[in-house]
Amino acid sequence: MVTAVGVGVLLTAGCGSDDSPAAEGDRTTTSATTTEAAAAPTPEGSAQPEIVTVGQAVENGGLTVTVTSVETSPAVAVADGSGGYVDRTASDGSQYVLLAADVVNGMVAPIDLSCGETIGTRLVDAQKQQFNVIADLGSVQGNRPCGDLLAPGTDGEVRWVFEVGADSVPKAFAFLNADAPDPTAVKVVNLSVS
Repeated sequence: MVTAVGVGVLLTAGCGSDDSPAAEGDRTTTSATTTEAAAAPTPEGSAQPEIVTVGQAVENGGLTVTVTSVETSPAVAVADGSGGYVDRTASDGSQYVLLAADVVNGMVAPIDLSCGETIGTRLVDAQKQQFNVIADLGSVQGNRPCGDLLAPGTDGEVRWVFEVGADSVPKAFAFLNADAPDPTAVKVVNLSVS
């Protein structure tokens, strides 16, 4: 079974703000659309999202993303404000899902991987719940700080971190490119283990 996120429910998730849908604990539980890729009819004028697996590159409007690893963890290392890092433990009944990815910026402008709004992301779990990245992605160890831009024609690494329920099983990662000619085109990475 392949999990796909409908274009209408995948919204850009930058660093977060008071009016973002993830204001409460950076977690949303909006229903996603789950379909069998070959069996589901596609409404005229709309396309199924392109679906790849971990380790495969997928291009979306000049951005190429390759999810290189997916792991769950009870804690994530974040900047402590004095040049070091401390473990932040997920809230009670939660865990973190960490997606490491390589991003190639093939666009004409620089992008902010940690705090920009160019790449809209969602994690979808086995219960069809959707989750936003944590608000302070720029503080996660290994990530660029906010404002450290990825120049056109270069590549960089990012660790997208999502706080999910303790029993949540990640099934898909979806992203869009808000600066692409088609800012609603969604690409999906199937995270299911075969």
